[in-house]
Amino acid sequence: PPELLEVDSVLYPSGIEITDTGEPSNLCATCHSGREAKATVDAAIDAGAYSFLNVHYKPAAAVQRGFEAQVGYEYDGLTYAGRFVHPEATGCGYCHNAAATEHTFDPGHDLTGCGDCHVGATTVDELRLAFDNTDWDGDGAADEPLADEIGTVADALLAEIRLAAVSGGGEAICYDPLAYPYFFTDTDDSGDCDPGETVYPNLYVDWTPALMKATFNYQLSQKDAGAWAHNFDYMLQLLIDSVDDLGGDTAAYTRP
Repeated sequence: PPELLEVDSVLYPSGIEITDTGEPSNLCATCHSGREAKATVDAAIDAGAYSFLNVHYKPAAAVQRGFEAQVGYEYDGLTYAGRFVHPEATGCGYCHNAAATEHTFDPGHDLTGCGDCHVGATTVDELRLAFDNTDWDGDGAADEPLADEIGTVADALLAEIRLAAVSGGGEAICYDPLAYPYFFTDTDDSGDCDPGETVYPNLYVDWTPALMKATFNYQLSQKDAGAWAHNFDYMLQLLIDSVDDLGGDTAAYTRP
């Protein structure tokens, strides 16, 4: 077989370049790092160019690096988790093992060895070791999948985004994860993007700096569906801080 291409450093959209000589995961990160970041959001705000900036698809490497890459919108004056390091290995290939998963890269296709530490786990959703006993989203369930802990706060953030849009004098806003550019004018104020609303001419235009920051983090949580595994602490911090910045109630949440 051909040798793996060696990539010693990765340039993230924040402008930060991380050098990790000999790390095979750098090859993955060259694509899975996103295309926008806090730095580009702030630059657009400073220039008065208010619009939605899309982080792009599957920015898993950026999420895994946390504040080292500074791709998420990190609010000034707050601290954020750094790189998530799995106790057994730091590289992408430990969970996304091409050979063991017949090249699907889906961790759920090969949980061999996971049960040694994640006792009793038979599916990816059950991999919750080291996060037990904390009800992060305050819904009364301390043993639900970590994706659900993040999902509850993400749902709350979307609700706050809708409130902030109209309270700021703009039109109602809705979100569709499958239709570019994702945020549209909710013409009937139903709370959902209905057929006919998810067309480009109906894209949302009443942007404010606060909405740009919050929607960036919301989109980050949606485009990295595995954020709960890649860097749970970092993603939950971003979402909670976004809710708080929009004036939402975060008292029930536990910020990592």
